[in-house]
Amino acid sequence: MGQVIDYAANPEKTDKSRSKYREADYQALRDVLRYAKDEEKTEREFFCQGINCNVITARDQFISVKEQFDKTDGIQAYHGYLSFKEQDITPELAQKIGMEFASEVWGKRYQVVVTTHLNTQHLHCHFVINSVSFVDGKRCRDTSWFKFYKTADRICEKYGLHYIEQPNRSKSSSYYRRLEQAGMPTPHNNIRDAIDYAIAHSHSLADFDYILTQLGYRHTLSESRKYWTIVPKGKTKAVRMKTLGEDYTNERILERIRENRGVILEPFHKPPPDKPRQYLLLTREDKIKKVGGIYGLYLLYCYKLGALPSYQKPNPAHLHYALRDDLMKLDALTAQVTLLSENSIVTDQQLFAYQHDLEDEMKALLADRTRLRNEIRKVNVTDETLSQAKQQISDITEKLRKLRKEVKLCKGIAERSGVIEGNLGQALASEQTRKEDPRYEHRR
Repeated sequence: MGQVIDYAANPEKTDKSRSKYREADYQALRDVLRYAKDEEKTEREFFCQGINCNVITARDQFISVKEQFDKTDGIQAYHGYLSFKEQDITPELAQKIGMEFASEVWGKRYQVVVTTHLNTQHLHCHFVINSVSFVDGKRCRDTSWFKFYKTADRICEKYGLHYIEQPNRSKSSSYYRRLEQAGMPTPHNNIRDAIDYAIAHSHSLADFDYILTQLGYRHTLSESRKYWTIVPKGKTKAVRMKTLGEDYTNERILERIRENRGVILEPFHKPPPDKPRQYLLLTREDKIKKVGGIYGLYLLYCYKLGALPSYQKPNPAHLHYALRDDLMKLDALTAQVTLLSENSIVTDQQLFAYQHDLEDEMKALLADRTRLRNEIRKVNVTDETLSQAKQQISDITEKLRKLRKEVKLCKGIAERSGVIEGNLGQALASEQTRKEDPRYEHRR
């Protein structure tokens, strides 16, 4: 106890002016802990617990450990989370799993704050781990999910929760996925095609090696290598063939080559170079069409007018004749789209329900204003009461002005939606006719 008190009272460690921390470091650590313990997400910190530390004073305890081992520079803390797929899991169980996981992974050597956030559709645990161990002062190196994901899987399986049995560490980027969906070639697709072509013309691994070389690919098929690799054209970094899919592991490639034995194969001819082709990628218009409802109709109309995206200016020369008149009404269209977006109005029913609520609110405000006006007409009204009533009347009038404007927008949306639908129909029909022209043909 004496050592603890001496350490806690040590002026060299408690005097902030002598600390090696900058104010920004203190603030960064404070911010990440405050986010993890956000009362609006954790129900007043009911689901906040500390491992080897107290949640309330965790920041100061983190700093004390760093200063004790003279490691106040570099990364201050690690912040991670564990999200659950199930929507019926209780906060108590989520917090229990988070504590069990953190205790097993970091609990023996590090201070950890564990919280459960309840503010999203899927509950998720947050972990804030001190970057310096309170045991020996060594920095935390257990920060890669693939070092301890099996621990999380085992705990989730123990409580009957979903987990991914074989996570893919080589997921392609969203950019390459979009290219593949549009039928465009990607580095990995080109490699798969080359390997498939080489296998289809090979009776042995030597044939396979020769054909890949003739196709212009650098590769390694050594038996001493655990994974065979290949370098995409135009790149310098090799990729493991197994990351291309289940049919491209070492064993599966050999199996596919053995299946060709006894089969007469076409002789290998180096394929001609690919000709340039034109491709169609998903555009903003494709995303807008998925929105649907009256909101999607307005978004598509604004897009066709050129008002979306906002950074480009509409060009009347590129517009269909049915849309040009509405270029003069862009301000009104923008206000209507903003109303739909801010109030999450998608369907006609939601629009009419929102307009009805506005009109009910206006009726209540009008009744209040009438009552206040009657109050100030009384003979015995005091100056203070008169002043307060006039201020209230002024506030109500301002609210009524905004409500009337929104009601007018709702009525305008209801009236204009039919016109918009007709104009869009004409424009889209003309566009489809133009695309069907052989001179406009696109090849995928």
